[in-house]
Order: sequence, then C-alpha cells, then structure tokens
Amino acid sequence: MLARRLPTITTPLDHHEALEVTRIHSAMGRAVDGRLLTRRPFRAPHHTASTAALVGGGSGRPRAGEVTLAHRGLLFLDELGEFAPSALDALRQPLEERVVRISRQPVSLTFPASFQLVACTNPCPCGLGPPACHCSEAQRSRYRRRLSTPLLDRFDLRLRITAPEPADVAGECSADMAVRVQAATDRQRARYTGWSWSRNAHVPAGATLDLIPLSRDADATWRELIGRRALTGRGAARIRKVARTLADLDDAGDVQSGHLHTAALMRDDVP
Repeated sequence: MLARRLPTITTPLDHHEALEVTRIHSAMGRAVDGRLLTRRPFRAPHHTASTAALVGGGSGRPRAGEVTLAHRGLLFLDELGEFAPSALDALRQPLEERVVRISRQPVSLTFPASFQLVACTNPCPCGLGPPACHCSEAQRSRYRRRLSTPLLDRFDLRLRITAPEPADVAGECSADMAVRVQAATDRQRARYTGWSWSRNAHVPAGATLDLIPLSRDADATWRELIGRRALTGRGAARIRKVARTLADLDDAGDVQSGHLHTAALMRDDVP
C-alpha cells in the first residue's frame, strides 16, 4: 500500500525527462496519444517475470525490459522473495550504472534504466512472521537466501514494517508531503547545477566526500556508524547520501549527526 502511493508524492517529469520517457514508451509501441508523458512511470511486474522481461534482452532482436519502462520513475517488485534469484541479481548492474547493456551478435545495445527500485517481501514462506510463523528454521533460511547480499546492499532504505498502532494511522497527507519533496528536489537540482546528475542518490561514490561534506561532529558520527554497523563501502556512501536527503527535507543547510543516525536506522539489517 505504501509503495503504490509513492507516485502521489513524486515530482512531475521536467521537460527533458518527459521527452526521454515519451520516446521510450513510443518506441515500445505504447500509446502516448501524441502528447508528452508528464507523470513518472510506475511499473509493477509480476513475480513470475523472467530476467529478459525485467532487464531486457530475449531471443532475436533484444527488447527493453521493465527497468527501461520504469526509466525516470518507479519499479515496484511485490513479493520480492518469489522472484527468480537470477532475475533479481540481474538488476545489480542497472542499479549502479543506470543503463542496461545487452550484447548479441551482431549488435550491442544500451537501454536507459535510471529508476527507483521499491520492493516488499514477506519475512518467511508462510508470510506470518514471528511469533505466529509456523515455518521451520530451514525454510526461513532457504527463503532468505533467495535475496543475495550484494542486491540487498544496493537498497538505500531497508525497513521492517509492522502493524500500525491506532494512533499512527493518521499521518502526513500526500499533498503536504509532495510539497516537501518538491522543495527538497529543487535544492538538490540547485546544488548539482553543472553536473551530469541532479539527485543526491546519483552522486558517484568517489565524489561523495567532496560533494556531501560533513561537519567535524557529523563526520565523527559517520565513521562511528561505519565501524559499529560494519558497513560496506557502498553502505557507508549510501547512508551519507540519505542523510543529505533527510537534511534537504528538513530544509537544513548542513547534515547533522541526527540525520546520519536516522539514515543508519533506516538501513536495517534485513532479511
């Protein structure tokens, strides 16, 4: 339910993005009624989708997959643990490079694939989770192994979702949240003027230290979190980027230690 409401708070496509998305959907034979698409794509393939259906390829002339149809938008994978592990691991390269490269004799093709991946999965095959779960430990372990560590490491946010308390049901409405998201997005675009990216998430790992600076106290917090949580290099860079985004949502000029702690908490060790 949360994932399907993300389109209500995302920013509309700018003119350049709208041209990109419209060209892709037109080339794929999807009707666009002679107008530019202005809403970000939201793709939700079934968990039986093949590797070719997800990332592209197939027999004969390669075709673009769901990651390309989700370019500049959202790719939602429901029941993540039910997807074929080989198909999920094929997402690792597009998530890093934001393109898909497919080589077939005699052609090599590059498809755009700059998308936001959102997924959800049950904690075990029965779907109940503790304490009601009746799966054996072997079943739970086998189910968790379907999600590889390198794939999970590419998720910026990893959260366990529990049933809400009655007092938590009424939260911030999408309209108000969309205003904050738009303002945070505008700050990021202004920050990266002149660069080939416009989002904190797209800052290359090698440029993170220079483009997302931290105060002495915040830097000490960041390094302490790396050691305490045994973060990979990718994980360390990503909590820094998420902290910068949290600061943007708070309209804060500098990243504070609290932003880093929150970013680390939202990168829970799951499954």
